[in-house]
Order: sequence, then structure tokens, then C-alpha cells
Amino acid sequence: MAKRFAITIARTLGSDGGEIARRVAQQLNIRFIDKELLSIASSESGISEALFNVMDEKLNRRIFRQSTAAYRGEVYAPGHEDFLSNKNLFEYQSKVLRDIYNQGEPFIVVGRAGSFILDEFPNVVRVNVVASEQYCVENIMDRNCISESEARKLIAKTNKYRYDFFKYFTGKEWGNPLNYDMCLNSSSLGIENCVQLIVDSVQAKGLI
Repeated sequence: MAKRFAITIARTLGSDGGEIARRVAQQLNIRFIDKELLSIASSESGISEALFNVMDEKLNRRIFRQSTAAYRGEVYAPGHEDFLSNKNLFEYQSKVLRDIYNQGEPFIVVGRAGSFILDEFPNVVRVNVVASEQYCVENIMDRNCISESEARKLIAKTNKYRYDFFKYFTGKEWGNPLNYDMCLNSSSLGIENCVQLIVDSVQAKGLI
């Protein structure tokens, strides 16, 4: 019988972390979760998926200047004054991810503060993927058909948002190597080697 396990992938923009996650999912034949999590959270909560998307990518940065949102591990029910709060949206997203884990189907999740949300669960491999600045810039230029200066601005803005988001909702430092089991530099290792190292780690833990 297959063991219950999960892999979480944190990544800087342009590092190919998402592509690495997809290839790991294909090689291990496990579920791949990215923005699907927002759709499930919307369905379960009855809250518009658009609100989850705003929280995921476009929160007003002024909110991050406030004190950290204390993570409770439980959601507010409809009718509560904070039901539609950003904090409750994050709690719903977290609940869905924990529920998926508890259902027993192995999966890999990209972003969504997965390393934090699943921190207390057994059989979780937490990975952070980074790459050199030039590697990321060239990737984003090609992917978005934008200039080098535009790519650099987008990378800086996106990575800053991810850092602030993670810090605000979890109280921890996004990118801190102590939050992960493995930190990989895709620009020096290459995508395929990163994939194999993750698969090897899962095997080393006796999860497959």
C-alpha cells in the first residue's frame, strides 16, 4: 500500500520551480496542486474564487505593515464578522491542504505556504528552488515577452510579495533554509537534476 506523503515546493520567480514540481509529479505519478487549491477552497467555503486569487497575488501591500496574522488552524464560519477576511481566506486554503493530506493521496504542492501549513505532518518533503538572477531574468523575458528591465522589476516585485505574504500569514521567513529539507539551485543543477534529487529524497525517506 502506498504511503501517505506530500512534497512542498517554494520557488523564486523564474527559477523553474513550477516546472520542476510538474516533472516530479509526473515521474512519481502523484497529484500536482497549484492554483487548484484556491478553486477547492472557494467551493468548500462558498466564497468567490476571485477573492482567493486577490489574496494569492494582489493584496494591498499596506496590510503587510500590520502585525502578523496569527495562524489558528481553524476557519470562521459564515456569519462571523471575519468570514471574508484575508486571514480567514488563508485559513480556508490551509484547511483544504491539510484535508487533502489527511485523505491519504500523495501530492506535490507549489507555493501556498505549503512548507508551513504541513510542517507538523509526517512524511512531508519541503523543497525551496532558487536560481541565479540572470537565469531568472532570461526565463521571465522569454516567458512574458518583456524587456530585461521589466523582467527584473517583475521578479523583484513578485519575490517581495511572496516574502511579505509568507511572513504576514506564518510569522516565518520565506526562503530561510531552516524551513526546508532541501534547497536547490536550478541554474547550476539544471531542471532534470533537481527533479531527480527530489525523487531521490522521497525514496531515501522510504516514502515510495
